[in-house]
Amino acid sequence: MKNRRIFLAALCVGALTAFGARAFEIQPYMQAAAQKAIASGAPVVVEVYASWCPICQAQASAIDSLKNEPAYRDVTFFRVDYDAQKDVVNQLHSLRATIIVYRGGKEVARESWGATAEDVMTIMMKAK
Repeated sequence: MKNRRIFLAALCVGALTAFGARAFEIQPYMQAAAQKAIASGAPVVVEVYASWCPICQAQASAIDSLKNEPAYRDVTFFRVDYDAQKDVVNQLHSLRATIIVYRGGKEVARESWGATAEDVMTIMMKAK
């Protein structure tokens, strides 16, 4: 019975590790939260996304594939809704399908229309 409990405990720990916390979670863009994160100097990624845009969908898929990568655990990630947050889109001087990276409180990289996994990986590496 004791061996069975140890086995079940080990199985639970393994499951939690396998499905544990992601490196980052995508948050809806909220100006106060984004400005606070950027001002902290920590890496921040802002994605301008439209649900109907195939390039945005390709970028989102590539970004999603990186969520469990430990290298991105310190990145705060925000998604701007291109259609519902036009004021933010204008403030960012952004097109849809754009990824913006901030480090040290300032913008360090921007990629628009990069639809391949390689394009997304290249810009995301600047957040590490």
